[in-house]
Amino acid sequence: MTLQRYCKDGAINYCELGLRDKKAIPTAKIRAIRSPEGILRRTYRISITEGIFAQIYGSLAMIGSSFITKLLVILGASPLHYSLLSSLGQVSAIFQPLGLAITNGLKRRKWACVWITAAGRFLTFFLGLALLFTNSRDGIWFVLGLLFLSAGLQATGANIWIAWLSDLIPLQLRGRFFSRRNQILLLAGLIVSYLLSFHVDLFENKASGIKNTYIKFLGLGELFQTANQGWFLAGIFVFATLISLIGLVILAHQPERRRSFGKPRKLLSMYREPFRDKNFRLLMVFGIWWMLAIGVGSAFWGPFMLKKLQMGLFEVQLYGSLHAIASLVAYNYWGRFIDSFGNKTAMKICVFLGGLNPMFWLFMTPENHLVLWLEALISGTMWAGVSIVTTNFVLSIAKKGSEQAYSGLYNAIAGISMMASTMLSGIFFPGELSIGSLHLEPEQIIFGIGGVLRWLTIIPLMLVVEQRSVPLRQVFIQLRNKFNP
Repeated sequence: MTLQRYCKDGAINYCELGLRDKKAIPTAKIRAIRSPEGILRRTYRISITEGIFAQIYGSLAMIGSSFITKLLVILGASPLHYSLLSSLGQVSAIFQPLGLAITNGLKRRKWACVWITAAGRFLTFFLGLALLFTNSRDGIWFVLGLLFLSAGLQATGANIWIAWLSDLIPLQLRGRFFSRRNQILLLAGLIVSYLLSFHVDLFENKASGIKNTYIKFLGLGELFQTANQGWFLAGIFVFATLISLIGLVILAHQPERRRSFGKPRKLLSMYREPFRDKNFRLLMVFGIWWMLAIGVGSAFWGPFMLKKLQMGLFEVQLYGSLHAIASLVAYNYWGRFIDSFGNKTAMKICVFLGGLNPMFWLFMTPENHLVLWLEALISGTMWAGVSIVTTNFVLSIAKKGSEQAYSGLYNAIAGISMMASTMLSGIFFPGELSIGSLHLEPEQIIFGIGGVLRWLTIIPLMLVVEQRSVPLRQVFIQLRNKFNP
């Protein structure tokens, strides 16, 4: 079989590796590289390497980053602005189905994914320009608009990426693949975020103790003034963008199976196909309900810690660190659990924990907020499972060859749902409430409502059919027998 035939079959594209002649490398090595195991190893290595750069970027300069929240705090954002910020990350998912339209008929997805994602990431290079606006409100709208365009382009690229990856990773291995990948990526993002958040806090007037000692050691007392904090954040966004683009250069070397099909299918029929699947419609009901529940109060966790609990950015990162450590430990267990018992069963456990987490926040005050460290551990464990299920569940029920359409439509509709409840949280922002000796801030009322709604998502989840799913009761019996033979 010729080299061109190997490339066509998609075992590996030697042309991309610069191997124009099979004789350039030993025959045994060629066999190893083009084998399914070789493709998996190479995909795993490159996906994790590139993912580290992407995770660092996301931790610093994407919607959900505490550094973005801090920039809006400096600019004087209102609760409605925080709601918009959170909702933009979700509504940008409406661009995911565009990934299917762009790659329909293309035998290779790689370069479409790389260039579209690069365009989205490059926009965050300019976030710091918001500080130049004479009216801070205009600066806030500049940030929100830039992030929306960036997130939309990256959502389109993400849809192409997930289809590209699903061609390479077998279904029975995806739980462990994503768990291991997420585990390593989270650790990398955590380290960088921790280091930079410490330096951001050096600009605060209340910096004391070890921070003041560190400033004196550096001899940069004039630099670490509150007025310069925003510009330091601007530098962080530039750094994050450059890091992310380096990651995309690495991603361009990931293997790709060449798609083989006849005439391109009509887009309308491809978009309709998932909705003809009753099981997808049931999963969609669950996804809409779950994302509606998650969106309630999602914009206010960070601002609540910074403003109402009077926590510094370093403390917020410490909370995030405990959350991340719990996720790091839990990823391995969730990956094996999902591959053994199914996504639906794992999600049932996540629903219970997901409703429990907001209830801790009802009792938080500046004096007793250390209880949040316990909540961070539970939350980190829960979100580790959710992050794998979110990617894997829809792929597990999708028809072969239609994963991109299923994934894109699911994420788009679910994202709109979360956007709606996030926006409504800001529009119908409640007043304070006292119940006996318990005084609730407006954010805490919203957190409580969101927790109840999360628990109720168990109703639509029970209706979804997953062939590989094992009933939760049977899982507990198996685990009991395993540990108590």
